[in-house]
Amino acid sequence: MNASIRWFVNNPVAANLLMFLILIGGFFGAYGIGKEVFPSISVNYITVNMPYPGAGPKEVEEQIVVRIEEAIYNLEGIKSLSSEARKGRGSVTV
Repeated sequence: MNASIRWFVNNPVAANLLMFLILIGGFFGAYGIGKEVFPSISVNYITVNMPYPGAGPKEVEEQIVVRIEEAIYNLEGIKSLSSEARKGRGSVTV
């Protein structure tokens, strides 16, 4: 190992050429990596969050969550539906 280090110290042009080749190889390698700006992903669920400031859980459930559940439940392809009503907000996960 010391011999190769000594050789590169005595031959700076070869050391710079090797560094240049490694950089060029890295650029070509990075260019060849598959990358997408907007990759296609599969989302299995969606959550709808509804803020309702000042309302209690019962109000949120009766006035918002139940209505959204009824509207979503009638859509085709819905496999599961869960909801949550808390103070000041509600959420429905499809």
